[in-house]
Amino acid sequence: MRLTIKITLAILLGVVLIFSVYSYLSIQREREQLKRNLSREARHIGESLRVMVTELWQQHGEDEALGFLLRANQGYSETLVRWIWVSDNVPSSYQPRVPLAHLDRLHFEETVTLMAASDEGHDFLLTYLPVFIPGNRLGAIELTESMEEMHEYIQESLRRSAIVIGALVVSGLLLMTVLGSIWVGRPMRKLRAQAERIGTGDFTTSVNLSGSDELSELSSTIERMRGQLAEARDAEQVAQAAKFEALEKLRHTERLATLGQLSAGMAHELGTPLNVIAGRAKLIIREGMMAEDISRSAIIIHEQAQRMTGIMRQLLSFARRGEARKQRIDLNLVMRAVLPLLEPTLNKQQIELSVEDASQEFLVCADSAQLQQVLLNLILNGIHAMPDGGRIIVSSFPVTDVDIPDAVEDPDQSWACLQVSDQGSGIEPEVQKLMFDPFFTTKDVGEGTGLGLSIAYGIIQEHGGWIAVDSVPGKGSSFRAYLPVDCRKEET
Repeated sequence: MRLTIKITLAILLGVVLIFSVYSYLSIQREREQLKRNLSREARHIGESLRVMVTELWQQHGEDEALGFLLRANQGYSETLVRWIWVSDNVPSSYQPRVPLAHLDRLHFEETVTLMAASDEGHDFLLTYLPVFIPGNRLGAIELTESMEEMHEYIQESLRRSAIVIGALVVSGLLLMTVLGSIWVGRPMRKLRAQAERIGTGDFTTSVNLSGSDELSELSSTIERMRGQLAEARDAEQVAQAAKFEALEKLRHTERLATLGQLSAGMAHELGTPLNVIAGRAKLIIREGMMAEDISRSAIIIHEQAQRMTGIMRQLLSFARRGEARKQRIDLNLVMRAVLPLLEPTLNKQQIELSVEDASQEFLVCADSAQLQQVLLNLILNGIHAMPDGGRIIVSSFPVTDVDIPDAVEDPDQSWACLQVSDQGSGIEPEVQKLMFDPFFTTKDVGEGTGLGLSIAYGIIQEHGGWIAVDSVPGKGSSFRAYLPVDCRKEET
């Protein structure tokens, strides 16, 4: 409806402007025509009077001629006739109504016509006809005609024009409002409702406007767009599902690759309790062993079997594929859970791993298994950066002041930081720009897939956070994974 009002006002404004200009030009033309007619009439009267005054002046003298003008003045009710002298120092009754400078053309025997205003603000049309008197004196007949009639006519014309314009505006508004509501308002409301439904993701309802105007074409375009968006959404859902499936397979593959890197150390961890079990079993099968020793050996065998079971359960739990599920988890438990998996590798590489967990429960919104994978990938990256041994520090802490990237969808919330710092070789600035790209690696062939950091970054990004890196070549690196504390997005 607002569009209809705008179009109506624009059309009416144009019509009113054109009509106003036409009325103004018509009034000006009529005004000029009226002035010409009055001036022509005054000239005719003046020419007749000039002939009579000249003859009377020559035959009977000045008094008779001026007396004739006085008698003639009484015969013209709408025109005032006077005699003036075109010179200085004359009585006021014979002075012209305008300065003598405006009457210079009278010396050249030309008739002068001009407009003048009285002290009361009334306009007059003045006509001066020169009369040369014996003795080379220059006089003139002054004819004064009031312009009140012309002003009244102009005012009446303006009133008629204003009435016509007002009637045009009112009728135009009424007509355009009714027609606009039928031709524009209703179709636009339907199209807007359809656009709002499409905006909310509802592609089930169609709107087809009959006719062949622009709104019908727009309706057809919106209908085609609805169908295309529905097809695109279905295709995107299929592609997204395939992408998630492929991504989960890739992450599972990376978990298995990480498990392969830890398998050598785990074999050693399993070998020790197996040797103990084998030795105790041999003691038991010997003859002559006392019942107390047999009982003690059985207890040792049970303890070592429990130890192996725990190691295998951790390996299977890490390698098992499960459905991602974000919930409130304790970062302290996540950090402690990766220690048994890394302990053999750390001992082999002569690396000390320090876990600086919080003194109390520190909850974040995350998937525990995926967060363990992130932590393992970051720690293994630090282990590879320290071939000669060193120290890795894993810590977690709340964040109060941090520069949040523009890509983060929900920046207005509390954040937690999971930090992994090493004393390795560090990362060159040009490598930092590429280290999160898939399959990018600086390791030798066979030592890495180039997916560990990329997968870790993707997991943190899916959790609504990001990973930042501080690294000094030759002194070490610090990876900080920022995670949302609240589960607002998941809860809604």
